[in-house]
Amino acid sequence: MRLRKIRSRPHGTALILALLIAVLLLPIAWMVLSAFKPDAEITRIPPTFFPRAVSLDNFRQIFQQFNFGLLTLNSIFVSAAVVAISLILGGSAAYGFSRYPFPGSSFILGSVLVARMITPASLVLPFYLMMEALHLSSTLTAVTIGITVLNLPFVVWLLKPFFDTVPREVEEAALLDGLGPFGVWWRIAAPIAGPGFKTVALFSFVAAWTDLLIPITLSTRPDGWTLPAGLIQMQTGFRIYWGALMSGGLYLTLPTFLLAFVAQRYLTRGIRASF
Repeated sequence: MRLRKIRSRPHGTALILALLIAVLLLPIAWMVLSAFKPDAEITRIPPTFFPRAVSLDNFRQIFQQFNFGLLTLNSIFVSAAVVAISLILGGSAAYGFSRYPFPGSSFILGSVLVARMITPASLVLPFYLMMEALHLSSTLTAVTIGITVLNLPFVVWLLKPFFDTVPREVEEAALLDGLGPFGVWWRIAAPIAGPGFKTVALFSFVAAWTDLLIPITLSTRPDGWTLPAGLIQMQTGFRIYWGALMSGGLYLTLPTFLLAFVAQRYLTRGIRASF
């Protein structure tokens, strides 16, 4: 009897996991299918799960009425800038903490992590006042700076374990060959820690691509918004454009799903190395 119970446990575990995955994927499936329905069918009672007639009108609407073309360019600019700045500044800081410890460096590194734990909502007002003082409010530059500041502590903590695994003998040999500290970081340490940089780049892109709080706070004009902030336009005091909201949500999340699928091995490697 005990042997039968042991053998049956894997099937029970698989069933439980399948049910959990189904529950998690149900809202996503509903969004995907609703993106191809008209508003009348989305709000129909009783609801229909599959669209009666597939339509692309919602996707045309988000570009023609809600200016998703400009918002896409804004999101690409902000995401690319956040990734580049995070890799350069975060990678430099992580390498410094790994290779040049000094009295109090552990405390400062811990403070960096604590800073990341602060609720972003409590920082948006200081960010806004700083951007106003610098005459950068309602610009993509302000949005980029805000997201980067929130992202850098995570980047430093994720990259440091990768630099810790770089053999010091290789760096010492490079110094003897005439490379300076920056050359050692750029030509030796960074390539060896390449998987960590790829993981950080993916996480930074997703953080910038999906961030909502910073764009709607630091930019009061729609032309300075990114795609998540653009979805706000579809919920007015008089109407909710359900079809456009579903298609816009699908349009927003599809790149992150594709990137996560393509780079999943770097994600797992990065998570393992950081613990």
